[in-house]
Amino acid sequence: MKGKLDISGYDSGTQLAMHLVVLLACLVASALICFGLVAVSAPFILLQWIGFFTLAKFVYFLVAYLLFGGSFIDPLEQMYEDRRNRR
Repeated sequence: MKGKLDISGYDSGTQLAMHLVVLLACLVASALICFGLVAVSAPFILLQWIGFFTLAKFVYFLVAYLLFGGSFIDPLEQMYEDRRNRR
């Protein structure tokens, strides 16, 4: 699946940096939603943190697939599978 941006021409370090910028933006957006816009009382702090990380992960994977056609974890998993299959 190809995304809106073709980053295959860049080296792997630059591709990783692009993904990390998107991940950071998703973390900031999720933090604003979970901690800034939603005021939760003290007993629910743990649920708030769980919701923050879940939302950040979901938003990152959605944005990464739309922009880049996959997340930076996909190539890492593929490399791991290739190494495991060679054994």
